Amino acid sequence: MDVPSDSPPRLAVLAARLAAVSDAWAGGVRLNASAIRDHPADPAAVDARALSDDGLLRVLDALAGLTRAAEAAASACAAELAARCTGILGEDPARDRGYANPARLVADTTRRRAGEAHELIAVGAATALRSSFAGERLAPRLPHLAVGLASAELGLHAAERIRRFLDRVAPRVESATLEEAERFLVEQAASVGPERLAQLITLLEARLDPDGVRPREDELRRRRGLRIWEDTAGMVNVRGALDPVNGATLKAAVDGLVGAELHRARDARRRQHDDDSRTAEHRTIAQLNADALADLARHALGCAAVPTLRQTTVVVRADAEALLAERGHGTIDGLDQPVSIASVRALVTSAGIAPLFVGEHGEPLQLGRSARLFSAAQKLALAERDGGCAWPGCSRPPSHTEAHHIAWWHRDDGRTDLDNGILLCSHHHHRVHDDGWRIIVRDAGRWFIPPPHIDPHGTPIAANTSPDRLMGLLARAMAAA
Repeated sequence: MDVPSDSPPRLAVLAARLAAVSDAWAGGVRLNASAIRDHPADPAAVDARALSDDGLLRVLDALAGLTRAAEAAASACAAELAARCTGILGEDPARDRGYANPARLVADTTRRRAGEAHELIAVGAATALRSSFAGERLAPRLPHLAVGLASAELGLHAAERIRRFLDRVAPRVESATLEEAERFLVEQAASVGPERLAQLITLLEARLDPDGVRPREDELRRRRGLRIWEDTAGMVNVRGALDPVNGATLKAAVDGLVGAELHRARDARRRQHDDDSRTAEHRTIAQLNADALADLARHALGCAAVPTLRQTTVVVRADAEALLAERGHGTIDGLDQPVSIASVRALVTSAGIAPLFVGEHGEPLQLGRSARLFSAAQKLALAERDGGCAWPGCSRPPSHTEAHHIAWWHRDDGRTDLDNGILLCSHHHHRVHDDGWRIIVRDAGRWFIPPPHIDPHGTPIAANTSPDRLMGLLARAMAAA
């Protein structure tokens, strides 16, 4: 698709993304398509079936870029259309066509839900060029968001999430700080998934508005509740919601019991060297959670002790300066919602709570070859750095991970030191050991190197970084600005 040199920039981006889809498709077709000829299907399926595994992934990635470019152009058009809806008969595109408001017109035109139409208009308005009263061209209200959209590195939903957050905190934050927060979120949104972006926004809001953490926490506590009843079939139903402080304790206890059961089943399979149905774990995670909650109740009623609970902790993270100043917030591993410093102080005095004060070293964290297993303190430090499983895009929390030697203990004589450790969930731990993935340390970061059958070029992929650490980097950048 050739685009004239004087075409609008958004059209040029669309053309480039469409060309990328075409190139990815042409380069991903398998040489041998006899299986497709022998088993024909509908035309769309045949086209996709002609692609190799790598070709499918490349086409999907290119199509995602094209979708983002199309959403950026659609948001600009939707916002301009809404701006022209003045309410004056004959000059209002929505009213003249029988629509009550521009969002309804955009929804029908784009075949989207009303909520998505509102997103298109809101994002487009926040990222559009403006005009002064004198007719001068002004930068968009959210310039960094505008750049992210225009380059098709940022999708509509991520952009709307960032816009809502910035508008929410704008009345309480200085303009320079708000712009730095916008730049940071746009930069991160291009490389992290929606779950990690939501975590960053939650933590950033707590940092920018520390006085709002306690009221939000009090509101969540007021909304707590639990109902237990027996239905007509005889099932005992449990439904409720817990605030972050109380919920973290229950979640850690249940996760500890479920994790122990999954490890038991995995170890049994290893001993059998096959999938022996007699030792296989057939329960779903939901069923394991239910059984774990019942075990906790039996334990509380005085039955036999549950050994795995002695190894289960709730990890609370807080900056030492915030604790001393009694102002700010902390976080609980496995939960996105920050908690107030008052709650942190209450938690660290409770049984079974392991505090981690960022920047303090309570014990030596370099064990070398003197111990194979990473210590509890080392795992806490790794969790502060990695935020859970370090595999790119994985969202498993620290409680679901294991410490892996980057330079393997047996094969490479690796040391049990922090700079040789990384957190991986069980699934991705096996991927590294069994599938040929490598992990390297470069420029103080960890990078995953795909095996040749996945990426012949071995292009490094950055490991996850914990939201807490990213917040620390942003705080230093803001302080230096």
